[in-house]
Amino acid sequence: MNELLENIQAARLDLERDLPRYPDLCQVLDYWRGKRNGRFAPARADIDPADLPRILPRIMLADVVADDDGEVDFRYRLSGTRIGDVHGFDATNLSPRALTPPLYGQLIHAHYKAAVETREPLAHVIVLITNMKQRSYARIILPLSSDGESVDMLMTVDSETQNLLQEFLEMIQAIGRRG
Repeated sequence: MNELLENIQAARLDLERDLPRYPDLCQVLDYWRGKRNGRFAPARADIDPADLPRILPRIMLADVVADDDGEVDFRYRLSGTRIGDVHGFDATNLSPRALTPPLYGQLIHAHYKAAVETREPLAHVIVLITNMKQRSYARIILPLSSDGESVDMLMTVDSETQNLLQEFLEMIQAIGRRG
């Protein structure tokens, strides 16, 4: 059965002002910052899964690759079990553009591309409403760099706090008031 997209929205979170609503994402951000050692981003080799046992099911690792046209694309190297439970399939070896509905995949791709371009962590609250289900969640994207110059991998973590539509609406209103 096909899901028909009714609405998708995303709001970027300020890491210092908004992210504290998600203590698990703050913990991951602090861990990432501690692994940088003066660089703009740590390498994948600096990240020890044993340090993050509670969030492992909610982690995705995406390699930064070129698509057939030479444009930036991404391939999931790892997709945590909790992510697979939510999507209904294991996204390993897929591009975010393969996620459904297609507009959702395009949104995720655009967020990843922005993280590569800015070389900085980005966090969003995302609401996806289809004819079959509604999902809202916060997610952080953390760049990784093996050469200390370019982003060659992204680590994303979904918050354990999910489906809080009211929180999303409050966040949208607050961002609107800030201009």
